[in-house]
Amino acid sequence: MDWRGAACGGRLIVTSFQGEGRWSADDEFLERSLQGTSRTFALAIPLLRDERRRQVGLTYLLFRVADSIEDAEGLRADGKIRLLGVLRNLLSDVAANAGGEPATGVSASEFSGLWPAASAVEELMCAVPRLVSLYRHLPSDVTAIIRSSLFRTIDGMSAFLGSAGEGDRQICLETTADLRLYCYSVAGIVGELLTDLFVHQHPVPTSVQRELRQLAVGFGEFLQLINILKDSEDDALGGRTFIPLAMSRSDVFALADQSHAESVRYLSLLDEFEFPVDIVAFCKFIFLLAEGSLSVLRSLGPGRKLSREDVQRILMQVRAGAERQTA
Repeated sequence: MDWRGAACGGRLIVTSFQGEGRWSADDEFLERSLQGTSRTFALAIPLLRDERRRQVGLTYLLFRVADSIEDAEGLRADGKIRLLGVLRNLLSDVAANAGGEPATGVSASEFSGLWPAASAVEELMCAVPRLVSLYRHLPSDVTAIIRSSLFRTIDGMSAFLGSAGEGDRQICLETTADLRLYCYSVAGIVGELLTDLFVHQHPVPTSVQRELRQLAVGFGEFLQLINILKDSEDDALGGRTFIPLAMSRSDVFALADQSHAESVRYLSLLDEFEFPVDIVAFCKFIFLLAEGSLSVLRSLGPGRKLSREDVQRILMQVRAGAERQTA
């Protein structure tokens, strides 16, 4: 799955779990940060229950910090690589001092100034110390899952940025293999991570877990390809080329169709092995938004999104289905 989200036009505010269990100041911070920095996941994550919602919400925001470093306009590739390394080291320090404070101080100023001063993304970047503190208090087995995946994503981003060479040029993918590897680095790994978290809480046979992780890579690729198709014009203006010159948009649509089939199989396994209703609803909502977005992009072209009304309809459809299963 892809943390950047694929689909929504406008803003829908969902706080459906505020009255469920203990709603702390940290929960309010996570909710506010999600609403400010996400389209799709600000709607999807509240479909999860209790601790799953908190863990996935925090994980999203940590990945969003990495994404925001990579996407920052006006920062050269070498500066982005350095900041990604700073983020990696902060979480490495937490791991090395399990149960204690990070060995190095977490300075908000290190990550500030990359985005407009009044923007929600800039607020998130300045909140990195708080994110690291919340991460430090997660169970160690959960932080190990998150850390492994986030480190691989950071390393992948840094490698692609490093291949851009000197000057202001950012990421430039040259082959289909590059495109698929990039999709894996920023989205397929996220699919594996979420699958590991879900299986950690709902154990299944090893063979099923293995198949889910493989299919999750395709699910992530599906969402990322939609983002690439949607944002291709803006990306080009920012010096980022995600559609290789040797590929047409039709070729990218064909890849998306292939990964769509893997996403469908992923959802069918969640149903078959009776994963909790909230996990199924979370994944189904993301999938339906992406599927709808693919149709809109195919018919209307780059930059087009699902309407706010379409998103609301899909959300209500998924929530109604979840309520029927729990009735």
